[in-house]
Amino acid sequence: MVDKINLEGWMRPSIRTLKAYESKSIPDCVRLDANENPLPWPPGMIEQLLGSDIAFNRYPDGGAQELKEALSRYTGVPAEGILTGNGSDELIQLLMTTFGGEKGAVVIHPPTFSMYEAAARVTGTGVLEVPLLLTETGRDFRLDVEGMLKAAAQPQVHMIVLCNPNNPTGTLFPREEILRIVAESGKIVIVDEAYGEFSGESVVDQIPYCPNLLVMKTFSKLFAMAALRLGYLLGQPSIIGALNRARQPFNVNSFSQKAGAIALNYGKEYAEQGRILTAELAKIAEALTAFASVKVFATRANFLLFQPEDPDRVYQELIGKGFLIRNMGNLPLVGKALRLSAGSPEDNERLIKALGEILK
Repeated sequence: MVDKINLEGWMRPSIRTLKAYESKSIPDCVRLDANENPLPWPPGMIEQLLGSDIAFNRYPDGGAQELKEALSRYTGVPAEGILTGNGSDELIQLLMTTFGGEKGAVVIHPPTFSMYEAAARVTGTGVLEVPLLLTETGRDFRLDVEGMLKAAAQPQVHMIVLCNPNNPTGTLFPREEILRIVAESGKIVIVDEAYGEFSGESVVDQIPYCPNLLVMKTFSKLFAMAALRLGYLLGQPSIIGALNRARQPFNVNSFSQKAGAIALNYGKEYAEQGRILTAELAKIAEALTAFASVKVFATRANFLLFQPEDPDRVYQELIGKGFLIRNMGNLPLVGKALRLSAGSPEDNERLIKALGEILK
C-alpha cells in the first residue's frame, strides 16, 4: 500500500509554482464579471440548432470543415488558413506548445489577458513583459512599440501577443502600430481580437501579406456562446499547418461546430446586439463619470475598467445588491481597479442605481 507519493517532486518545475484557476460563482447575482453577451440568441437560432442532424454517437469532424467554410465566408480567409479550437484558451496553449517551450519566449504587454502568461508558464515558455504606457489623460493606455520591438529582438523570443481591444483595459491600439510590430519584429505576432466585433477594427485583411501574422477570434463574446467553448485562429496555411501538428484530433465537439456555423448566418442580428451593448456600456460609463472620485478608463469593447476610491468595498457592496463584477486586484500602472461588462438594459438600469447608492 502506498501511503504518500512525491507529487511536488515529480511535477514539472514550470507547473510547481502555479495556482489553479478559480472562477467565482455567487448564486442569485447578475453576472457582469466575464465580458459575456447577456442577450438571448437571435429568434429561430436555437430551434435551427436543436433541429440539426448531429450524430452524438460519432466522433466530431476533426477538420471542422462545415464550420471552417462558414468562417471563410465570414472572414474572407480561405478554409485552409483557419484552425478551430475548444475556446481561445486551448488555442493560446496550442500556440505556446508549438512555438514556445523551454527554449522559446513570448512578449506580452501587461496589464492584459492572464491566460497568455498562464499558458506560457504551463508549457515552460519564457515571458518577457513590456508594460503598457499611460496616456497624458491618465484614462487610456498605449503600446510601448519601441520596447516591444527591442524585447522581440532577443533570440529566444518566438512570439508576440497583442490583445486588441485589450482585456482588461478596453484599449484599442492603432492599426499602424500593430502592423509595424508585425513588419519589423520578424516574429510570430498573435493579435487577439476576441472583442473585435465591438470595436469594428481588425487586421484580418493583412493576413495574405504577412506570413507571421495570426488573428485569434472567438464565439464567446458577441456571439454569446461562452458555454460552448469555440474559438478560431486565422493565418496563412503554412502557419496553420504547423499548429495542426500539435492539435488534438477531435478538439471541437459536433454541437459547438454546428452552433458556430449556424450563428454566422445571423450576422445582422448579432451586429444589432453589439450596438445595443455598446450603447448600454456608454450609459454605465456616463453614470460612473458623474462621480469625481471615480476614474473611468476609455474602452472600445463591451466592458470597462474603473477605479473608485475603495475598489474592494464597491465590489463587496455590489455583491450585496445582487451584482457580480470582476475585482482585478492590483494592476500594473493602475493599482486596484474593477471591471464590469454591459448587461441587459434592465440589469444595467438596476446596476446604475446600485452604483449611485454605493458611490454617493
